[in-house]
Amino acid sequence: MANNSENILSTRDRIDQLIRQLSQNLFEKEKVIRLTLLSALAGQSIFLLGPPGVAKSMIARRLKFAFAGANSFEYLMGKFSTPDEVFGPVSISKLRNEDKYERLTAKYLPGANIVFLDEIWKASPPIQNALLTVLNEKIYRNGEQEFKVDIRGLISASNELPIKGEGLEALWDRFLIRVVITNIESEDLFTKMISLAGNHDYEDMVSENLKISNEEYNLWEKEIEKIEIPPHILGLITYLRRIVRQRNSKAEENNLMYVSDRRWKKIVHVLRAAAFINGRSSVDLMDCFLISDCLWDHPEQIAEAEELVVKGISSFGYYRLINADRIREELEGILREVEAETHIIKFEKVKQRKVYHDKAENVYHKVFDFWGTDSSAYVRPEDLAKLDKEKPVYIPLFEQSGKSFRPFQTYGVLLKSEYVLFNNQRELKIESEEIDKESRTQKKPAEGIVRIWNTQIELLLETCEKMLGKIEVQKKLDEPNFHNHLFVSKNLSAHISASLDTVTNELLNLKLDIKKARHSYESINPN
Repeated sequence: MANNSENILSTRDRIDQLIRQLSQNLFEKEKVIRLTLLSALAGQSIFLLGPPGVAKSMIARRLKFAFAGANSFEYLMGKFSTPDEVFGPVSISKLRNEDKYERLTAKYLPGANIVFLDEIWKASPPIQNALLTVLNEKIYRNGEQEFKVDIRGLISASNELPIKGEGLEALWDRFLIRVVITNIESEDLFTKMISLAGNHDYEDMVSENLKISNEEYNLWEKEIEKIEIPPHILGLITYLRRIVRQRNSKAEENNLMYVSDRRWKKIVHVLRAAAFINGRSSVDLMDCFLISDCLWDHPEQIAEAEELVVKGISSFGYYRLINADRIREELEGILREVEAETHIIKFEKVKQRKVYHDKAENVYHKVFDFWGTDSSAYVRPEDLAKLDKEKPVYIPLFEQSGKSFRPFQTYGVLLKSEYVLFNNQRELKIESEEIDKESRTQKKPAEGIVRIWNTQIELLLETCEKMLGKIEVQKKLDEPNFHNHLFVSKNLSAHISASLDTVTNELLNLKLDIKKARHSYESINPN
């Protein structure tokens, strides 16, 4: 970053104070204020969903005061709204004198820094189409000319979501951060709110020294682009994208969480902005909790989106730091070599009773020519175990009917051998089959190959130690940020600690398996 650490810290503290001043008398709305300011600092748009009278417009008006000399534009959409009312009227003089169709945009949306569009879904198609380019590319086409708009924060609001099938999907996709606003829950805070005298909607409560100047905003834009995205963060984002896709593959059409590639790119930009404002040169896992506010399409999905992100961070947050899969793969290769070099494996034909199963997977053995004809009977292994060589033992006989075996008679037989019964002066053979039986004999491996294995094992153990050290370094780097993030609750840091524990335990278990592999060939002492 271009700023020194002292300036970065002062920027963070300054934004913290700015948020507190913007939140004055806006009870239970601090999270919304924080996210609205973050979206503006990242140059992104935010959608506020809530019933009338919950301070949606007031929050938008407050945001203007975060920026020195900022122009704002506010408009309540209706089905009869015209582009003139949003983008400015057509210049009559230009049309008459120069035959050019251009709008006077200075005091309208294209000339504003902070824009608030209420009841956004009631906008007419011409307004919606123009907004798509403004929201995505920050470009407005005025007649024959295209120019870059300086909109920092575009806040839209409604008490409803866009209706499916009315062509609003593209516009909905443009609003990156989505927040639900409700009425005040706390009775004490409600009492304070109704006791306030005067109308504070348009009151500037921000100290001049806290306001963000144009020069600062432009500088911060450049600095935000320099924020690093570490490999484990990129891995987590890719993992979350995959999980969202898997979730959608099983979801109903009306319950999808659609996140376009464009939205993922903008999400990363918001994470960069959050890291910069918090005084860091790279994104960390605390920033990634913000992703949940960018995933949902319906309020019913909010809890699921939060859980999805929390689980992703807990289980996969630091996983890319350790690359345990590669170590495990190399270890398995060594174990295959150890198995091949330390055992002599032989196969011999052996005889065993043939097994039959019924639907419930009960086991039976077939006895040939039980009645002196071609007919056969089936007996259970547990009944065969009861037989005696001296006196007949009565056991149940079974007959086969499709895939079922049913008892039909009890009969007395002697056990002559493992595969032969005796009955009425006749030998009855139990059906058998030959199988290949494996026999394994240990052998001492050659000294040369043992030296190679030892070298490989030591390298794997050394790699594990390096990764454990890497985790410790990351932990020391990240832990100071767990409890002072401007946009994320410190309570969520427990999930990052869980991720640290997960990868640490993974490596410790891996080290143990590596040592067991070494013991498996060092302990061989064949007779």
